[in-house]
Amino acid sequence: MTAPQAARRRRWIAAGLAVAAAAGACTDGYPTRDAPAAGDMSAAEHVHALNDMLRHEARRVDARLTLATPCILRLATTAPGAHESTASLRLETLHIAFSVDERYRVSLAPAANLPAARDHRFVVDGWQDAVAFRSHLQQLQMACVASKD
Repeated sequence: MTAPQAARRRRWIAAGLAVAAAAGACTDGYPTRDAPAAGDMSAAEHVHALNDMLRHEARRVDARLTLATPCILRLATTAPGAHESTASLRLETLHIAFSVDERYRVSLAPAANLPAARDHRFVVDGWQDAVAFRSHLQQLQMACVASKD
């Protein structure tokens, strides 16, 4: 084998090893498929995603969401040493917003024209979680409206 052929062979082997290493690295902790589009998820999947964001070991209050009807989201919260309290949130009248101070907070409040009711605020881990949390709630709101047609 001539020197140019040997050099070309080494380049091909090096390129093959680089491709193999890159292919092996892609499966190391990365998803193997795309996340489902929010519009393709069921209401139960949206609620499950919301609860996953609420289950974080650093949270001071244990919170869990369930869908009582297509238009009523039930929130159960338990503070350390306290009894569980529940609230029913009407999806069609819920105003969803998120804000940033030192942390990302998603706020749920009744629409402005309704009698005063308690606002609910959830602390999430970052901007992406806040946007996802809001998106899942908005998808549940759209499913509620569609269930009335």
